[in-house]
Amino acid sequence: MSVATSHHISRYYDYYRDKEIVFTKANLKSLRIDPRQIYLKSNGGQWPCIINSSSLQQAKVIIGTASGIYATVQKNRTAPISIRYCFFDQNNEPIQFSVNCTVLEIKPFQNSNELAMLTLTFTQRPPDDLILRIGEFIEVNENFQNRKEERIAINENSLRLLNIPKEESYIFIAGVPRKCILKDLSFGGAKAMLVGIPKFLENKAVDLRLFFIDTNEKISLQGVIKQSDFLPGRKDISIVHIEFTPDEIPMTYKFHINSYITSYQKQLIQNQINNKAAEEKAQAEAAAKKAEAEAAAAAKKASAGPAAPSSVGNI
Repeated sequence: MSVATSHHISRYYDYYRDKEIVFTKANLKSLRIDPRQIYLKSNGGQWPCIINSSSLQQAKVIIGTASGIYATVQKNRTAPISIRYCFFDQNNEPIQFSVNCTVLEIKPFQNSNELAMLTLTFTQRPPDDLILRIGEFIEVNENFQNRKEERIAINENSLRLLNIPKEESYIFIAGVPRKCILKDLSFGGAKAMLVGIPKFLENKAVDLRLFFIDTNEKISLQGVIKQSDFLPGRKDISIVHIEFTPDEIPMTYKFHINSYITSYQKQLIQNQINNKAAEEKAQAEAAAKKAEAEAAAAAKKASAGPAAPSSVGNI
């Protein structure tokens, strides 16, 4: 693990340790969690559970009142217990780890006699894999809300960092596919160039298609053309400004935009640090040269000895 990644993980833990994620179906998919492989372990036994939510300090799970784990915690609240998480990596290989906990609370789930909600408090900082997953998920959603209109100009460098193979793509208008060229992207929208007349494109519902190389995934971005203008000098090509439908934006897209924005921001900060270090180094070298020159001048003056007295003739 690189130093930068370790710093990133520590920042996630410091900033987001108290933030709780409710595991809806969409969130489970975005986080690539396998809910069928979440288990509680205690006293050598293992029981399946339904994970309801998690932060970096606590987890809430739903268990059956007829299960052995329910009887265990009812009998002894201080019994050692752990929760096993299971994620999938980009190659669909499982990543599993356990977190030691103590039972904070147990109560009926939605007034049911058959189900109970168990609140678990972690006894130590959780593994980096959990911090990275939950921290990044929270960061993405915060940036989606706060930096929705921050534009990423599409060029060779940004395409590489976004893991998009080329600027050419397809946009569906009224169900008809058209070729387009991406000009910029943001959390909340896109600008693209395509053949068409502006007045016939504005306020049309559209479906922009993108492909990401790293996840080998094609995504669909639903939205509306809010503004359309002719490309300067052309009367057959339009520049369209698309506003995405917020609730329909795939999490994969949000992750890629967030990764670019945060990487770019980190690069700017690093460049500032490098420039400041270079400036300080140059100033130190200039000061050293000045001191050296002054010392040489003083030494030369000292070696010449005192000046001979001048003779004054008689008047």
